[in-house]
Amino acid sequence: MSDSHKDISGAEALDKIKEIVGHSRTCQMLTNLTHRPICSRPMGVQKMDEQGRMRFLSHKSSKKNVEISASNEVQLEFINDSDLEYLSLYGTAEIYRDQKEIDELYSKFADNWFDGKEDPNITIIRFTPVEGRYSDTKHGKFAQYVAMISGAITGKNGSDGIEGQISI
Repeated sequence: MSDSHKDISGAEALDKIKEIVGHSRTCQMLTNLTHRPICSRPMGVQKMDEQGRMRFLSHKSSKKNVEISASNEVQLEFINDSDLEYLSLYGTAEIYRDQKEIDELYSKFADNWFDGKEDPNITIIRFTPVEGRYSDTKHGKFAQYVAMISGAITGKNGSDGIEGQISI
């Protein structure tokens, strides 16, 4: 295994997930994973707990809710180009309604989709990660670019990136 590959699990995997999701709270949520083309839509993480489970607000009659009800397998794709961080997570999702939790998660931004936090159409999607892949830089974006330029000049691998499998 090269220095650019490191599989991680347990607490280290959760820390990596929290780090990347903390920098890029918007992701692509993919549902209906066995159908082509795979359904994908942008979603904003409203909250992430210590186990790496993420909450999203969703309309109860949305296509994603219908698809999750049929198959709870979901893929999340996080891209943070500004820091060269990428995360793909596979896991399961459940849909539920809990007004106390909705009150906690709701923001004025959600008014674009709902009629206030009391809207009976609001549901929560809770995503639980199982496994995934990550890719980021070891020493930050600037060091990555310097390493790539050096590699282009010397003809040697200039990547300062690291990637690997995540197991929860």
